Amino acid sequence: MENILELREVQKDYRIRGQQNVLPVLRGVNLRVAPGEFVVIMGESGSGKTTLLNMVATLDQPSAGQILYEGSDISRLNNSELSTFRRQKLGFVFQDYNLLDQFDIADNIRLPMILERMESGERERRLQHFMRALRIENKADKYPYQLSGGERQRVAIARALVMQPLLLLADEPTGALDSRNADHLLELFEGLNNSGQTILMVTHSIRAAAHGKRALFLKDGRIYYELYRGKQSVSEFREKIAEAMALLDRQGV
Repeated sequence: MENILELREVQKDYRIRGQQNVLPVLRGVNLRVAPGEFVVIMGESGSGKTTLLNMVATLDQPSAGQILYEGSDISRLNNSELSTFRRQKLGFVFQDYNLLDQFDIADNIRLPMILERMESGERERRLQHFMRALRIENKADKYPYQLSGGERQRVAIARALVMQPLLLLADEPTGALDSRNADHLLELFEGLNNSGQTILMVTHSIRAAAHGKRALFLKDGRIYYELYRGKQSVSEFREKIAEAMALLDRQGV
């Protein structure tokens, strides 16, 4: 089975302003994500996980190495082609929702389809489908500031899914939610994944990570450990992740 995403020896360095030195953030990262996986990347602040997600999101370019989507290296795409690729192939869910307050909920969800010049009948069909699926169909004429955090995140997910993306990327999606809404969101992600959606999520939360199918631990720009959930329940996988983190911490990894 062909991987949806593959990173080959990806490195990212940042030049320190006013100095000749560079700061290595990612150091030879290798990663494969197959269709239908739910992969979680964990790590402390400064470990490189957000930089890694930005690379995968094509919002930044690696200093070395390759990032392949369905076997194709997209590094040669120009800015216009990259914008089209993001709209058509990637869905984004962020901690701060990134909704537009001047647009109502329906128009926030319509936006990527309008930018893609999708035919109006198909656009409205998808809008209604995803609003029903995410249980926000009665919020269509509301504005983001009128909704709860959990509802805004559902709107953000609907907007991310309307283009039926190759890969759904989530950056700390539960970070601004209370525990109840966070649990609902993670159960929603599990349901999407069980329906075939491929998800790559960055989080520092053990509770959130336990809903994935595979957890990668990033430290000092390298993937240094990996766990598979298999047939474990969420609570069992959460304990496994906590034990692994505690062990690695004791070992000074």
